[in-house]
Amino acid sequence: MKLFGKILDWFEEIVMGVGLFVMVVFNFLNVICRFFLPQTPFSFTEELTLLLFMWVTMLGISCGYKRGAHTGLSLLTDVLPTAMKKICVVFATFGSLVLMGVLFWSGSVMVQNQLKFGNIMPGLKISAAFGGLSMPIGSTIVFFRVIQTGIQKVLELDKQEGQR
Repeated sequence: MKLFGKILDWFEEIVMGVGLFVMVVFNFLNVICRFFLPQTPFSFTEELTLLLFMWVTMLGISCGYKRGAHTGLSLLTDVLPTAMKKICVVFATFGSLVLMGVLFWSGSVMVQNQLKFGNIMPGLKISAAFGGLSMPIGSTIVFFRVIQTGIQKVLELDKQEGQR
């Protein structure tokens, strides 16, 4: 399981880094060409940027969970006893898992429809399902990270409770 986590860490960070780099470079080139040339040679960059943005966003959510940087209202939970904190962690984990399940389901339906109706991105000339796949695949990765973070938080609370 640790090896899977390390591979996932590597995958997330490489894809996000490369994706952000490509987005910045192509957007910069597109703006420069629009300013200096009457016709931009990069008509596909808007679609490429949107495609990469979808993937980077889903992987960014996963990294946020991995680092414990997801949104949380600690103002209330910090004053609770440890047992109540555990209940809050379990509730938040369960809610996040439900949300990822909904994203997986709706993303899967969207991809099926994109494939069924042959949606093509006109600039890139590829199936729109490449972007749509970011939802079911990304939500699966986030699902794993939510479980990982939930377990880690409960273990940390158990450790704190044992030290008192």
